[in-house]
Formats: sequence, structure tokens, C-alpha cells
Amino acid sequence: MPSGKAAGTPVRVGLINTETGAAASPETTLVIEEAVRSINEEFGGVKGHPIELRKCLPTDSGQLVRCAQDFAADPSMAAVLQGTLEGDVQGFHAALAPKVPLLGGLPFSDADTRAPNAYYLNGGQYGVLGIVSYARDFVKAKKVSLIAAAGFAATELAINAVKLALQAVGINATVATFPYDSTDLTGAVTASRAQEADLIIPAVSTPQQCVGLSNAVRQLGVDTPILTFTGCLGPDVVKALGDYPRWQYIAFTISPDATAPDDLTAWQVRAFNEWFEPLAARGVTRNGGVQNFQLAITLTKLLSSTSGDVPTAATMAARTKAFTGPVWMGVPRLAYGAIPGLPAVGSLSSRVYVYLGNGSWGDTTGGKWLEPPALPQGGRR
Repeated sequence: MPSGKAAGTPVRVGLINTETGAAASPETTLVIEEAVRSINEEFGGVKGHPIELRKCLPTDSGQLVRCAQDFAADPSMAAVLQGTLEGDVQGFHAALAPKVPLLGGLPFSDADTRAPNAYYLNGGQYGVLGIVSYARDFVKAKKVSLIAAAGFAATELAINAVKLALQAVGINATVATFPYDSTDLTGAVTASRAQEADLIIPAVSTPQQCVGLSNAVRQLGVDTPILTFTGCLGPDVVKALGDYPRWQYIAFTISPDATAPDDLTAWQVRAFNEWFEPLAARGVTRNGGVQNFQLAITLTKLLSSTSGDVPTAATMAARTKAFTGPVWMGVPRLAYGAIPGLPAVGSLSSRVYVYLGNGSWGDTTGGKWLEPPALPQGGRR
């Protein structure tokens, strides 16, 4: 990437992100804006052209679709970046897809995974079956406890898919649920037979659930290792517990905190951490920082490698569809259209890191990426 300040005709890129409601992620907007500013002012932009970010921050389904319509109607729009979306996602994709390609970090719904002209750098919740490979190959587990909030079809579907996948590789799995808004998870921990398990996999996603789980296992004296999601790595959890829980966490990017396994990764981690320091002082989480910085870097890489001087939606779509990686601080390989049922997802690879306390992290897989296990035919990967 060249250095210096970009000048000339701007390359217009859309940003769609929800900043209010249950799916709110204002830090996504902040990180993308700061990344684009750095790319324009320090790294020469796109072939010397600055990226012009056009934001749309919808608060309901109608606005979500109108954002897509506005992006699609702009003949200078080269691509759209996706943050978090809430509402009529299918309508959004239908309005955008014919005209402008979309690049996202991870999909949030089935409509995302099947959207034409959409490209996601990792599988997110659809890549969680990598934890089955982790339980089998690294933990050598025989029994696993699965804990999830009740009443959510997507969560129940995902947890049942993990249960079936565990059973398919010879691991016994016990599922227990708790009310979504409950802060007392002792009943679910007990019902999951966590004390007898080799690994606990809780689908906890809110600070209240994370704190409730931490309190429950402490009160019950359960010392079984816990593998969960990075949603527990937020300031509200630290405020309640004094530090992050010393659990294992599934990730879809390289950790900026753990020791890197090779020189190239170590250089990327150093570069990110130096860039990110001012944002950390503003309360942005490193996990969210990596995901969104990675998205901006990949966008710039793709725009810079398109044919012609100024990238267009058509040249960007062709380049993105053919992109096989590697992704900055991310998966080593992408293959759009190769995953059955998930044509917009480029990879189902994942990593697992363990929090050791006091800001220290460990890499549980020694730099290896996890892939979902081969399952009997008929099971969705």
C-alpha cells in the first residue's frame, strides 16, 4: 500500500450500520471512519484516490430498504460495507444486489448468507461448528454441556446443530436452557450436567448472561473449562466482575492480544495495535476494532486491485467474487460459492483463544485454524 495523502476523484463507498436498538454497534461506524481516514491521509487511498464514505444509519426496516435503494441509485457507488443490520434484511439485499456489491465481516441472518452480490469474510454464527473440531481434537472431550437462552428459534437451531454434530463425532452432549432475560443461570448449569462435562459451551451473548454464568459456576463450584463467544468481552462485564472471565473464546479473526505464531502475523498485530491505541482510549473493544479494521483494509485491497483507474460497482463485484484471501488478521483462504447453502460466506474457519487474566491471552490451537468436522451426509455444515 503506497504512502502519502490521497487526492483526485473520490471512490464512493457506502456504510450501512445500526446504531440504535438491540443490534446497535456505534463502534462499527467509529472504527470504519477512522480506518478510512488513515487510508486516505497516510496510505494513498485507492490508487491515489480518496475513499468517500457515505453512511446510512437506519433505525427501522423501512429505512433499511431505503438505504439500499439510495446506494443502488448512485452510479458512483463502488461497494457497500455492512456493519450490523436489524429489520427487513431480505428486502435490503433485494434492493441492493442488482447494482452494488456488499462486503461484510460476518452474516447475521440466513438472508445474509444467501444474498447475491454479497461477500462475508467469515461465517460468524454459521462457523461455530469449528468448536466441534476443537472439542474433539484439542480438548479430547467425551461429554459436553450446552447452555442457551430459550425462546429464540435461531439460537435453538444453532445449539441443536452443535449437539447433533458433537454426537456425530462420538461426544455426548446435554442441552439446558434459561430464560433470555434471566440473571440466574444456576438451574441451567446444573441441568446441563456441567460438573461431569469436559467442556461447557454456553451461547451467552449479553453482559447480563455472561455475568450470570460466571456467578453460577462459581456458586456451584464448577471448574469445567468454558468455551463461549466474544460477546462476553465488553466493559460491562469487566465492571461487574472486575475482569473478563477466564474462559476460552471462539473467534473469527486473529487476536491482537495473544502471541502471534509467525512473523507476518506478528507484524500485522503490531501494526493494528499501534493504530488502534487512540480508539482504545475512547472505549472501543479490541475485538470490534479488529473486525472492522480488517473490513476496511480488505475493501481497500480489493478496490486497489480492480481494473481501470477508478473502481466501479461492476469491477468491484468481479474482483471480490474471485478473491481467495488471505484476509488481514483473518482467515487464510476464502472460497465464495463453495459452501453448500451459504454462497455469500467465504469461510467457516475459526480460532479459539483463552483468557489468562490481567490482560493476558493464550492461543489454544497453536496458530491453527479450525474447520467444521466432516459430518454424515444430510447434516448442514
